[in-house]
Amino acid sequence: MTRTPVQVVDTYLDVLYNQRRLDLVPELIADPTWRHAPGEVKQLSLAQSMERLGKLLDLCPVLRFETAVRVVEGPLVTVAWNGWSTQTSGKSYTMSGIEIFRVMDGRIVEIWNSREAAGLWQATQTF
Repeated sequence: MTRTPVQVVDTYLDVLYNQRRLDLVPELIADPTWRHAPGEVKQLSLAQSMERLGKLLDLCPVLRFETAVRVVEGPLVTVAWNGWSTQTSGKSYTMSGIEIFRVMDGRIVEIWNSREAAGLWQATQTF
């Protein structure tokens, strides 16, 4: 059964990262995947994606993400997230960011993101 775009992104953030399930990378990330940042775009093979994620999890023995806001339009899933990490040095961080994922055939094929910022998104009662 193919996951919906929302299920793919939720699994990517909530399971792959939070539960450190690198075994799910081939199920969630296309080969290749395009990663966009301001002023650059990189194509990553599945092996490069696995290496990138493995290094991040090795650097941060504590790493957790939580979705603050999610907007879905067809294959695009936008997530404003809060994150908490502690690196191997013992230094801890709270951070937030926004990412846009394009999901096709049950796998992430593109990710747009800018640098994360210190601090957490704050909830309002205006929705």
